[in-house]
Amino acid sequence: MAQPNVSNNSFISDNHLNGYRMLFVLLFLVFMALAVFGQVLALNWRTWLPGAEGSPTTWVGVKSAVYTVISQLS
Repeated sequence: MAQPNVSNNSFISDNHLNGYRMLFVLLFLVFMALAVFGQVLALNWRTWLPGAEGSPTTWVGVKSAVYTVISQLS
């Protein structure tokens, strides 16, 4: 008896997904450690990261990041 042809519709293998998950978790933990370290010492930790540009609020930082990305696309 022939076995049915079962195909996997996933374009990305499980190994690649696990790699992306590990990378995400690692980068998240590094960012979180920087933020907690800066917060505990009452430092302005947002200026440590590239693209933060010493913005006074999160909204201004996001706005400048969006403008930077858009300028890179054109």
